[in-house]
Amino acid sequence: MKKLTSLPSLLCCILLACSLVSCDDRNDKGKAGFSHIEQLNSPNYRMGLPLGAKSMHVAEEQLPNARPCYFNSPYAALTALLDEEIDAYIFDSHVLDYVAANSRDFAILPGTIGIADIAVGITPKKPELVHEVNLFIDGYKLNGTYNQMYDRWVKLSEEERAAFSRPDVPEMPKIDAPAAPTRTLVVGTCSQMEPMCFRKPGGEPTDLTGFDMELLQRLARHLNATIVLRDLDYMSMMDMLVKGELDMVIAGLSRTEARRKRGILFSKNYIDSHIVALVRSNRVEKKK
Repeated sequence: MKKLTSLPSLLCCILLACSLVSCDDRNDKGKAGFSHIEQLNSPNYRMGLPLGAKSMHVAEEQLPNARPCYFNSPYAALTALLDEEIDAYIFDSHVLDYVAANSRDFAILPGTIGIADIAVGITPKKPELVHEVNLFIDGYKLNGTYNQMYDRWVKLSEEERAAFSRPDVPEMPKIDAPAAPTRTLVVGTCSQMEPMCFRKPGGEPTDLTGFDMELLQRLARHLNATIVLRDLDYMSMMDMLVKGELDMVIAGLSRTEARRKRGILFSKNYIDSHIVALVRSNRVEKKK
């Protein structure tokens, strides 16, 4: 297996044994170049899809002729793409733009097939949290905090893009916990989603950082809450959220109809993102 040596080290976490859920492998791989995402709509191509995410549902609808391969882990999908086991990975632009900017191996195809709808998931046991979280999201977008966070965690400078390198993990700003919290909230996240949530290099297993972790600290102050953080896989998070064992999930979570039908409540979108396709950079057709 090739190594993802040019990606940020924190993205290269241990591959989960069950990360590839299923893949229709009836035909040989296509080797043609691509100039637009819609070219993937062919039985010649295998597209990696994040299991349960909105980008999975949209890709199944918009690219029905491609052969789907389902993954529980972004890293597993990137490894499969690097090893040419799939031809493209369909996912959210805020994650894939970051990956492509940090690695010469990958590139984003022109075009998009939908909006990602990244939101805070909220247990149906505490519907009052929806309004409170939405007030926070409205405020942090209006006062410029969102733009600052996006620039810090997601957007690379021109120099970093040119060098395919972000030399250091950004520093988390100092955000004081509430001095006199009035409640405790249990929040689920996933540490395999750089730059949203990931482990600090050399830190403890529970030492997490990223866009979602900064968002959570700011939200805790807004809600005047003590946070109990749980690092989980997505399937466990959804089950626990429905049962009320988690109060919220902040993990780059897609708002989907299937999750709504389970009773999960959602906030407004807290990050702007579209559904795009990541491919090997040598598969992108050069402009003439």
